[in-house]
Amino acid sequence: MDHGRAPVLVYGEVTDPSGAAVAGAPVELGCGTEHVSAATDKAGHYSLRVAPGEWTVQIHAAGFGEVSRGLNVAAGNDLQVDFPLQVVSDKTQVEVHAGAEGYVSSDSDLGTHTNTSIMEIPQAVYVVPQAVLRDQQVVRLTDATRNVSGVSFANDSGGRNENIVMRGYTSGILFKDGFRNDGQSTRTYAEMSNVERVEILKGPSSTVFGRLDPSGVVNLVTRQPLPAPQMSVQMQGGSFQFLRPTVDITGPLTRSGRLLGRMIGSGQDSKSFRDFNVQHRLFLSPTLTWTPTKSTSVRFYSEFLGGSGMSDRGLIALGTRPANLPISRYLADPALQYPFREGKAGVSVDQALRHGFTFRSYERSSTGYALYNARIANSLNADGVSVRLNDITSDQYFQSHYWINEVTGRVRSGWLEHTLLAGAELNYEIFDTKTLRPTSANAARQNLNIYNPNYAALPVRALVLNRVDQSRNGFGGGYVQDQIRLSRKLTFTAGIRYDIAKMKTVGYLSTVSSSGRNTAWSPRLGLSYRPVDSLAFYATWSRSFQPQSGLDAGGNPFSPERGKLLEAGMKYDAFGHRSSGTVSIYQIDKQNVLTTDPNNTAYQIQVGAQRSRGIEWNQTTRVAGGWNLINGYAFNQAIVSKDTVYVVGTGLIAAPRHTGNVWLQYQPKIAWARRSSWGAGVFGASRSQGQLRTQAAPNTYFLLPGYARFDMGASYEFAQRGAWSYRFAVNANNVLDRRYFTGSGGRFAVYPGAPRNLVFSVQLLRSGERQ
Repeated sequence: MDHGRAPVLVYGEVTDPSGAAVAGAPVELGCGTEHVSAATDKAGHYSLRVAPGEWTVQIHAAGFGEVSRGLNVAAGNDLQVDFPLQVVSDKTQVEVHAGAEGYVSSDSDLGTHTNTSIMEIPQAVYVVPQAVLRDQQVVRLTDATRNVSGVSFANDSGGRNENIVMRGYTSGILFKDGFRNDGQSTRTYAEMSNVERVEILKGPSSTVFGRLDPSGVVNLVTRQPLPAPQMSVQMQGGSFQFLRPTVDITGPLTRSGRLLGRMIGSGQDSKSFRDFNVQHRLFLSPTLTWTPTKSTSVRFYSEFLGGSGMSDRGLIALGTRPANLPISRYLADPALQYPFREGKAGVSVDQALRHGFTFRSYERSSTGYALYNARIANSLNADGVSVRLNDITSDQYFQSHYWINEVTGRVRSGWLEHTLLAGAELNYEIFDTKTLRPTSANAARQNLNIYNPNYAALPVRALVLNRVDQSRNGFGGGYVQDQIRLSRKLTFTAGIRYDIAKMKTVGYLSTVSSSGRNTAWSPRLGLSYRPVDSLAFYATWSRSFQPQSGLDAGGNPFSPERGKLLEAGMKYDAFGHRSSGTVSIYQIDKQNVLTTDPNNTAYQIQVGAQRSRGIEWNQTTRVAGGWNLINGYAFNQAIVSKDTVYVVGTGLIAAPRHTGNVWLQYQPKIAWARRSSWGAGVFGASRSQGQLRTQAAPNTYFLLPGYARFDMGASYEFAQRGAWSYRFAVNANNVLDRRYFTGSGGRFAVYPGAPRNLVFSVQLLRSGERQ
């Protein structure tokens, strides 16, 4: 780059496959440490002035394939460069700004299902990008979500899934590439080896996602095939005999480059700080992307996961605190394991239509099997030193089919510009179980001393068939949305969805059969005002619904749970995209909450209500000199607001009032250290309720103590030699070795955090790939 010569104007047009202009597409030019950027105008035009030299152009427009090419800018003459884009899956695109080994991300379709800047989405949206997952060596989803304030771990149902607390409400509903990835399609915690980034949308969002808890959406976006050959081989190892190999191979499968492939495989063999606990996992994910024409993109997706683990619900609570036991103490039968296997496959088609419209059709099916096999602490005996174990074996077969069709596009009507979305979704879920339990005489003998457990003294299991359940649930929904640009600064978003849920459970032996039909309208209204490019104010109102199965004591089906959100906030993206953040204030009300029937404790009724209020702030900053910072704070008050069984005003389970996070990463610019990276952070939460307080026994409760955990990380990447480069990394978690508890599922499921532990990795990267 020659700073001594006059700048050159680089200009052009960005269009879609039909030739229509692509407005708002970010165009970035980089040369060494210099980076300049601009967004296309309504006619798809851009212009930038740069010094003569060798530049790299990058365009990351959601819904289209990434453009990355070299550009020789010569002195003297203006340069016109046009960019025709190719359509790809809109659900797997996000912009990460050039030069951002940094953490700043600014585009996501999570909140609206359209190509919309995070600045203009009238709701709180956060992205945990690949750079953060890499620097923190994230293996579990909860290790990623700790980078977002107001999001914490609730429980994992004994190692079978990950339930997240967000804005005070607990939810086990996760998404992967926009598809539900909850207990109907997986019975283990989420696999992260093929995850590119984690997206989080806070608050009720049923307008585009259908049946949903009011907490929000956690969406895992998977890695797609790339147009250039790349390979990564990584081995991680660390404390508690942790071993995890990962292989990632991608590139074109044909000379034309129209067919791309990617194969990601990983395994895990590890023990735990918890006595006896082991994890074995094997994961494969082959994917293909086929682009027969510039207007059409087809993606074939699959996952296969198998393994086994232990059913582990942590410690118990005694009095008002977790029991004073070693955090390694295992209060279950160590001879029993929990095997699982599952497979997912799907296809997505993106077709560019005329006049800037796009049609998308996505389908994913999954099937699997798990054997819940455990003897777990369930109650405290009268002696105060032993627990009764709940002995159960449950064969679980699950299957799900999800199909989504959407049309999006932009049109003008007079001086108004509309971004339109219309979609329809069909879901079908199957869940069958066969449960065995011990006879009454044998159940009475299932006792374990919590201070001096004698696992060998547990009685021989004598199980009999207890119940058989078969669930067949169908869901359908249709939705429309219009993002109306009223002026250059003001955008109004309106959407509505109608859902039908038909649920049927056939019970044999001890189970009562039931069926129900729920319907709901879920509207959303939002307003975004952007007085300057770097600042936006927003307000939103939305509803959510979650259908409920089962019958009350009178044989009546339950109505769906309903959530309502009121939220206002401010977003900023300043200093050339180097600092972005969101400040929001909100109230979420949840109604029709199921609670125990006080007149017949074998049944439930719907008179419960809950409320969450709070304010939160999250910021991501890329500072000159090689610094990157993620920090945030949230204050949340989540309480029971109406109930006949639980104390009104009591806090919700595992919902701390205060959460905070800071992660600082530094990459030196001096020559001898520029290939190294150093990071450190603190993640913390205040105390929270471990169980709901009942009106019958208001003084029976326990609290999870607050905590702050300090982590560190470092890495070094050697210069590329031939086609390969090498990266070494080490992370130290809970450096100060604090005793803390991460979440609760009740008095007999108190989850301790891991003590000080280390994770090492060595990674071989072909062709200088940077993960």
